[in-house]
Amino acid sequence: MGKITTILFFFLGCVYHSFSQGRADRQLPANVSNVSYVGRTVTNAAGEVTFDWVGTYFEFVLAGQSVAMRASDTGESYYNVFVDGSLEKTFVIDSKDTVITIVSNLKGNRPHQVRVQKRSEGEFGCTTIKGFVLGNKSSLEVAPPRPSRFIEFIGDSFTVGYGADGTSRDQDFSVATENADKTYACILARYFQTDYALIAHSGRGAARNYGDSLTCSRYTMKDAMLNSLNSDSSTRYKFDKYKPDLVIINLGSNDFSTKPTPSQTEFETAYRRIVRQLRKAYGPEVKILCVVSRLADPVERYIVEFVERSGDINLHYTASLKGVMNDDSDMGAAWHPGVHGQQKMAAFLVPYVATVMDWSLEDRVIK
Repeated sequence: MGKITTILFFFLGCVYHSFSQGRADRQLPANVSNVSYVGRTVTNAAGEVTFDWVGTYFEFVLAGQSVAMRASDTGESYYNVFVDGSLEKTFVIDSKDTVITIVSNLKGNRPHQVRVQKRSEGEFGCTTIKGFVLGNKSSLEVAPPRPSRFIEFIGDSFTVGYGADGTSRDQDFSVATENADKTYACILARYFQTDYALIAHSGRGAARNYGDSLTCSRYTMKDAMLNSLNSDSSTRYKFDKYKPDLVIINLGSNDFSTKPTPSQTEFETAYRRIVRQLRKAYGPEVKILCVVSRLADPVERYIVEFVERSGDINLHYTASLKGVMNDDSDMGAAWHPGVHGQQKMAAFLVPYVATVMDWSLEDRVIK
């Protein structure tokens, strides 16, 4: 009897060991080389990857049917999942420790390119990816080369996609209606086939934030742009994750949409600091395109005069966005651009980008 029991325990131990090994082989760290993160991220000693800037995304090529991720969030973060370029699903992370199925039951006996994109801004939640869990007979293939072009956007609620999924200007904002992928920024990135990063926060301006009682706010995008994490001003960014070919600045609406407004000197001082920080980080050869907001006057005059006086041959500006979209059918939630408004902004900016960068206009739908 003792011999039979010994043999049985030996057999069960072998099965358990084999099962455990098989399970362990399917656990991958968050910073595994076959996953490409695009945007500003922070990686700790355990290989966990943290980020919160809106629009940050990671990509991988999945051979097989399913993959999940272990993650946590400080608040509530919404995500888009794209498979081979098409939206597969959305999900939300709103707990300290959870397992999220990214994709499952994928069809076709071929590898699939998967992109997971943060659609909501860091104000609402900061995500930490702790690792990936591969499904049965699934694996991650070697990541393909990244696109050769990169655009960084520095902006406000228009750039984060505040209310972009809303259906009416009178609809109240909720985090669920925020969608970075619908913004003019991501549309431009798709049109020109570039990687991108959105360094943007709703309500922030260059010199003054929306609704501030002062003409110059204590903390604006000139300060936030220096951080690795939007939600943590102590995380200084080293500007080492990417070097953009083009930086598009879309600020000014919050500075001048309510009173008191900054003076020309106050606005230019803040705007100049943004440009100088970009020049220090990326060098003089990187092109910068300054977008003039819908408010037009006086921000258009301030930006035009600043650029023309700068003597910087790689600093450019657009005409005003005034008149590019209407205030009815082009609006999403909370009087912010919806899908149509964002598409119109992108269509307006396409020739500027093509001219500044000497990139060809392509026969592609702007969406």
